[in-house]
Amino acid sequence: MICRVVTFILLLGAPGLVCSAQAAKVTGPVKATWEALEHEPAEWLLDAKFGIYTHWGVYSVPAFATEWYAKRMYEQDSRVNKHHTQTYGDPKQFGYHKLVPLFKAERWNPAEWAKLMKATGARYAGMAVAHHDGFLLWDSAVNRWNAKNMGPKRDCYGQYVKALRAEGLKTIATFHHIRTFNWYLPGVGGLGGAIKPELAEQIRSEGWDLTDPEYGDLYWNELAGRRYEDFLSEWQAKVREVVDRYQPDILWFDGGSFRQGDSEQIVLNLLAYYHNRAVGWGKSVEVLNKLPVTGQFNFPREYGILTFEEGRDRLGRVERPWIDDMKISDRAWCYVEGQRYKSANEIIDGLADRVARGGGLLLNFSPKADGIVPDEQKQSMLAVGRWLQTNGEAIFATRPWKVAAEGDQTKLLGKKWTFVACDASDVRFTRSKDGRFLYAIVLGYPKAGRARIFTLGGQTVIADGGIRRITLLGHDGPLTWKRDAVALDVELPEDIDKDQPAYTLRIEPAGTLCMQ
Repeated sequence: MICRVVTFILLLGAPGLVCSAQAAKVTGPVKATWEALEHEPAEWLLDAKFGIYTHWGVYSVPAFATEWYAKRMYEQDSRVNKHHTQTYGDPKQFGYHKLVPLFKAERWNPAEWAKLMKATGARYAGMAVAHHDGFLLWDSAVNRWNAKNMGPKRDCYGQYVKALRAEGLKTIATFHHIRTFNWYLPGVGGLGGAIKPELAEQIRSEGWDLTDPEYGDLYWNELAGRRYEDFLSEWQAKVREVVDRYQPDILWFDGGSFRQGDSEQIVLNLLAYYHNRAVGWGKSVEVLNKLPVTGQFNFPREYGILTFEEGRDRLGRVERPWIDDMKISDRAWCYVEGQRYKSANEIIDGLADRVARGGGLLLNFSPKADGIVPDEQKQSMLAVGRWLQTNGEAIFATRPWKVAAEGDQTKLLGKKWTFVACDASDVRFTRSKDGRFLYAIVLGYPKAGRARIFTLGGQTVIADGGIRRITLLGHDGPLTWKRDAVALDVELPEDIDKDQPAYTLRIEPAGTLCMQ
C-alpha cells in the first residue's frame, strides 16, 4: 500500500527534517573552517527535547525591569536610571560595579537546584555563565570580575555542574558577552558600536565609573582605554576556560559579531577547539546556533542546532533540527519584582508543539539574587515534570511524523510563538524512533470525553494494516475507538483527571507505520 496524505493535512504543519545526510560526525582533529566544523547533530540532544537554564547574576540584585539593568541604569531619564537613582544613588557615584558585592547568593543550594531540574523532566540544564554585563559565574583566572573572587565567593557554575551531573543531567553553558565591548555606554546600541564624540566627552568630564581604567576589565569600552582586539582575545580565553574546566555538553551564544571582521577566525578557532576537546573527553557535544534580531544566524545555517528566541522569526517547518529558548516569565529573563509566570499548561502545550515540528525547548527560570527560586516558578516546573512522568514517552527520543499538527495555527503566531490559547481542538503528533507507535497529544480535555481527530481519518494512511489498538498513556487497557473517512473518534476513560494540560493517545499500527 502506498502511504499518502491529502494536501489539506500537509498544510497543518510538516515536521522538521533530521539533518543533511552528507554531514560528517566530528571525530577530530577538526580544522578551524566552517566546512570542517559541519557535523551530524548530537543524537542525545535530538532525544533530549527539554532543557532548562537560568539568568542569574548581579542584575538580579536590583530585580527591576530587565536583565539589561547594567546598561539601562546609565541611560539618563530611563525607567531604570530613575529607579537606580532613587534606590542606590546617581550612577555617576554608585556605578554598576558597586552592585557586585550585593550579589551574595547567600541562600543558594546548587544541589536543590539540580534536584528541581531533575524533577521537571529536563534532560540538560545550566546557566548563563556570562551575561552582557561581563560578570562571570565561574572561578576564572582570566578576569577578576567573577563569582569566586567577588560577590558570592563561590564557583557557581562549577558547583552547579557537579550537582547536575550527580542527578544524571547533561550541562549547558550560555555566553552573552561577545557584545560587552562598549555595551555599557549610553547612546550605543545593544550590540555595541561607537559612541558619539560629544556624549563621550560629557561622560569623561563628569567622571563616570565607565571611564575609570580601574574598572576597565569589567566595563570594556574605549572610554576606559580598552581595545576591541584585546576584548576579543579575552572573550575567547573566557569561553576556553569554561570548556576546559567544566566540559559542558552544550554551548550557546547570544547574538553578536561572530562572523564580522577580526572576530570570525577567533570564533572558528574557538569552536574547533571545543569539538577537538570533546573528542578527548570521549563524548558528543553540541553548539546552538541562534537567530538574533539581525536576521542572520550567528554561524552558517549548516552548523549546529538552530535556535530561535521564543520562536521569533521561526516558520512552522524548519529543515534542520532546532530549539526554541523561552523565558518562564512575562517580562524579564532574570528575576524582577512584579512579573508573572507561565503556567505548566502553557509550557507543556508549547513543548508538545515544538517536538511535533522537529524541535525542542530550552526553558529559562529566574531565581532571586539570594538563590531562592520563587514558588510560582517552582510549581509550574514541577507540574511539567509530573506530566512528563506520564507522557514523556511521546516527547523524549521521539521523531516527527509526516504530519505535525492539527488545529488553528494562526492563534499561535505573532512576533513570537505563544501557546496560551491551545485547547482540545489542537493535536500534536510524534512517533517513536523505531516506528512502533504513533502518538497523538490532545492539548486539552475534549468535549464529552471524546477526542475527534480529523487528521487520522480514512483519508490518511496511518499504516499498511491500519490501527491495531489505541491506549492512553497513564491508563491501563485499550480504548474504544472508531474511524471513518472523516475522523478518528476515541473515547477517553471516564475516571481520568479532566484538568490535565494534555492527553496522549498511543496508537499502535497494524503493520508498518507510514512515514510519508
